[in-house]
Amino acid sequence: MFAIAAVKHVPATGQVEITRTDGQIVRGNVGTTPGYESIRESVFVPRTSSLRIELVSGTSLTMEIGTLLTSVDRPVVYLDQNHWIDLARFCTGSSQLSEDRVRACHRIAELVEAGQIILPVSGAHLVEIAKKADRQRRDVAQVMVKYSKGWQMISPLRVRAYELLHLFGAGPVALGKAQVFTLDPHALWADDKTRRRPAIRPDGTLPAGVQGLLDRITWAEALVETFVDPESTVSDIGTEMAEKWASSFQELAVHVRNTPQARQHLRDVTRVRALSDFSQDITRAALVAGWSTEEFGQWWTARAETDFAGLSMLGRFRELVHLRGWPTPTTSGTVTISTTCCSCARPAATPTSSSARRR
Repeated sequence: MFAIAAVKHVPATGQVEITRTDGQIVRGNVGTTPGYESIRESVFVPRTSSLRIELVSGTSLTMEIGTLLTSVDRPVVYLDQNHWIDLARFCTGSSQLSEDRVRACHRIAELVEAGQIILPVSGAHLVEIAKKADRQRRDVAQVMVKYSKGWQMISPLRVRAYELLHLFGAGPVALGKAQVFTLDPHALWADDKTRRRPAIRPDGTLPAGVQGLLDRITWAEALVETFVDPESTVSDIGTEMAEKWASSFQELAVHVRNTPQARQHLRDVTRVRALSDFSQDITRAALVAGWSTEEFGQWWTARAETDFAGLSMLGRFRELVHLRGWPTPTTSGTVTISTTCCSCARPAATPTSSSARRR
């Protein structure tokens, strides 16, 4: 019997080289994917369960790719983008950091390198880093990839759908850290519709286990390539939609400030605003669960507020929207904060003031 000693992949050519423990080498080609320009090669070593990705710049990064059985076995610390920037400044020896921040960054790096904490990246991080270009992007992106090691927070839209199905009785138990923070391919995207998969060999000779391994390897490569791409990528449509969504909270605060009746019924006003963000998802989950129109109407009137309060992510999202309804909004990163909290991750900073929490 033999096992796999190493798997080498060259994205530019699609060439795969599998070295067996008996010394034999099996070569094949899984096809190329346009856009892979930053990675020279990757080598996965099963014995250490690590994937070394070498960039064309000469930088070497080590990733974890996990398996279907991989679970979160250590504390998760979620860094906001400004903290990743601080960590990058620390790693490049910048003089812009205070002594306190240098000590904090040193300790974070130390804990990650010792395998004692997980620093996941999210879709929100990718949106932020995509706005940058050249060295400003490279320095931060490489640090994010180096210290996240492939760990991701799943898309908040996936968490939302999961919690709504659970709320209406069509889904299993609530999500925990093992579901929200993962090494699974494509987890940070909202869905799998546009994901890029490596081609299966035309002769169909790749065993399912090997194909699954290649899927994880090529996903890790795609994640690295997306982060370290030196070109700025900004969606004008996406930016416009995000700005419109964010401004609606300021409009809500102004409305509450100028309307005495709205202040008297603030819980009702902010509940409607919070749930309007995903009203179609609520309706869809209720239909999947087989609820009638009458049942849904009774629930909406009598139990919606209480039931949402019991949901980890959506309950927090609802409360953050309530805080935004006050004349001086005090929160930021509403959806991402709600998602990190839903699984007991430790955000690096809490943007909500104590006075706001008391409201």
